[in-house]
Amino acid sequence: MFNKPNKGFLWPVMLVLLMAVGIVRAESVLSIQTWETANGAQVVYYPTDNLPIVDVRVIFDAGSARDGDLSGVAQLTASLLSEGAGGLSGQEIANGFAKVGAEFSASATRETSVVRLRSLSDPQRLWPAVELLATVLKSPEFSAAAFEREKRRQLLSIQAKQQSPSALANDAMMAAAFAGHPYGQPISGTTESVSALRLDDVKDFYKRHYTAANAWVVIVGNVDREDAERLASQLVGGLRKGERMAALPPAQPIEGRQIVHVPFPSEQSTVRIVYNGIPRLDKDYFPLYVGNHIFGGSGFASKLTTHIREQRGLAYSVYSYLMPLRAGGLLLMGIQTRNDQVEEAISLMMNDLDQFISEGPTKAELADSQANIIGGFPLRLDSNAKITEAIGALAVMGLPLDYFDHYTDQIAAIDPELIRDAFARRIDPNAHVIIIVGPDKPAQSE
Repeated sequence: MFNKPNKGFLWPVMLVLLMAVGIVRAESVLSIQTWETANGAQVVYYPTDNLPIVDVRVIFDAGSARDGDLSGVAQLTASLLSEGAGGLSGQEIANGFAKVGAEFSASATRETSVVRLRSLSDPQRLWPAVELLATVLKSPEFSAAAFEREKRRQLLSIQAKQQSPSALANDAMMAAAFAGHPYGQPISGTTESVSALRLDDVKDFYKRHYTAANAWVVIVGNVDREDAERLASQLVGGLRKGERMAALPPAQPIEGRQIVHVPFPSEQSTVRIVYNGIPRLDKDYFPLYVGNHIFGGSGFASKLTTHIREQRGLAYSVYSYLMPLRAGGLLLMGIQTRNDQVEEAISLMMNDLDQFISEGPTKAELADSQANIIGGFPLRLDSNAKITEAIGALAVMGLPLDYFDHYTDQIAAIDPELIRDAFARRIDPNAHVIIIVGPDKPAQSE
């Protein structure tokens, strides 16, 4: 009845749509292939032929959670990779990628450092780009001049962040919710911590974390298996094997009630209310995910928006989302509202969550949410770049490679009682942190 196209991303998109309406059941939404390089890197590969492009990610377990006492060193290390390598200056590296029309970047997140490459699949363009990236990965020079320049740039970025209420709220939220845990450190570090960093700190961080056994190589695009194996080997073959980083310690749960005020001169206050959540691999992920989608995660259709925005007029945007990490997680609510409305908004939002924990969703609310999630799922896989990010996340989080095959079934299997049960067991309304970035500190909410 249906003829399967070759390997383009249109096939998984069509397939998910057909599965969602029950027309077809396929063996795999994404036929992901995996192997290990000779020096221990894990490779995740998905071929497509819809565009003459190859997307590559080399992901290291080297995010800010690995900074230790050197907050900001992961980000500084990533930013220095392209500032000189293998006898090439930073400008020569940039020119080299531009010459073959390739896009390159490197950055640190809370859990990983990611080096990205997008290149045309034309061999005369792809392989020079791969060779250059391999040089950047295996032979960064970390010159003193580049170190001082990037350090100043990072300090300026930290200074600029002081003018962003949202950035201040997020950093305060993580510091309070994950007090004493590596997740609590800001990704970019602090003015004090970055000022204290030395060049040897960056070199030591690179030596320990940028190893083959601590890396995932993700390849998506118009390249066959043989060339994908060659590509992965060339990219990380020059790295020493090293070891995979040990798992982070489990985050300790929030206990009791806490309020954190960050003074900021503004007519509106930025608020975060954060509760204990779950790690990504927790069995309650899907009930909590679907439940949060109904409660505050579906934009204007959510219960939180309907009450706080439409009925009360307290803000244009109010939301909640689940933040599942590898060693812990959060459920948070956020709003920006007038200073004289902060206490009212906080009280209403917390009461709304209490009610949702107690009552859960109606069958109609759940059905609408399931239809929205399942209907929107194909858009998460409708480009090479999105597929690259998605299967990279599978690898890093340790999710099964057939995760997408069962995703819609997992969503469809949720019922109101599963949501009520998961929220009642996992979300404790009496354990929370309230962050207010604004001129005034409200009284402690009860």
